[in-house]
Amino acid sequence: MGAHRVKILAFDCSTGKGGVAVIADGATLFAERFDCPRGRGGEFFLALDRAVRATGRPDRVAVGVGPGSYNGLRASIAAAEGLHLSMGAAMVGIASPRALPCGDDEYFALGDARGGVFWLSRIGGRQVRGEIELLPLAALLERLDAEPSLPRLAAAILPGVPGLQAVMPDPEILARLAESEPDAMRDIEPLYLKPAHITKARARA
Repeated sequence: MGAHRVKILAFDCSTGKGGVAVIADGATLFAERFDCPRGRGGEFFLALDRAVRATGRPDRVAVGVGPGSYNGLRASIAAAEGLHLSMGAAMVGIASPRALPCGDDEYFALGDARGGVFWLSRIGGRQVRGEIELLPLAALLERLDAEPSLPRLAAAILPGVPGLQAVMPDPEILARLAESEPDAMRDIEPLYLKPAHITKARARA
């Protein structure tokens, strides 16, 4: 009998467009994208069910831990914990900006953190370089303009921020990172940079 192939199921719901993928020995067995506006998990769980039915029990589950949608991160981490408990799959949490499709070159990843601030991360060699920062718009533009040659990647176009490329975390990249870093962030915690943004109800007249 041949050696057992380590099967990795990976998913990310940190943005408005999520993804699920399964790889084994570098080969992609399943890949699907889905909409998850404001972190709603209906399409995610349907895609996850299709992935498991198509490829069987995973050995390892990799989940994007943000920064990003509060609801999306909660749903995806809960799903990873459920697969760990029900199927015995090991869990790996990976910062979502590391899985953006930009090769292994350095780039800036950024997003709207609400309340007039933005988060900014510098990625190089698929690693987060330094801390993920929270910055107001003026400070963000100053940081970006200091290194104009680096690509600027975001899940959505941000008003006032020029030169952005709109891309989503790639679950296949996430899976390959989990393949090479099986112990990365084993105690999975979401990367919440600030308290959840809550839209207050309008006061009654």
